[in-house]
Amino acid sequence: MIREKDYPARLMLALRVEALERVLRDLASPGAILDRAHARVNAGAPLTREEAATYLGVSTRKLQRMEAAGQLTRCPGLGTVVRYAARDVQRLASAR
Repeated sequence: MIREKDYPARLMLALRVEALERVLRDLASPGAILDRAHARVNAGAPLTREEAATYLGVSTRKLQRMEAAGQLTRCPGLGTVVRYAARDVQRLASAR
């Protein structure tokens, strides 16, 4: 028997577990990330750091070093959210 005061905590726990399962599914399937990255590049949509790194075949840390070296710039105006323009990622991919 679930007490009424336990319901919100159980609901939040179930939502967190669901979100973590989704993340694990993505991590277990790098092909899905690559497919999503290809779709975003073809659509000209900005890519997340993970998508850009997967598309370029480098680690996210290497991508950060490339950004620090000036080879890649973030999309402006997004605050702390990191996105890279599809054209920049495609330019780096074609140069490799």
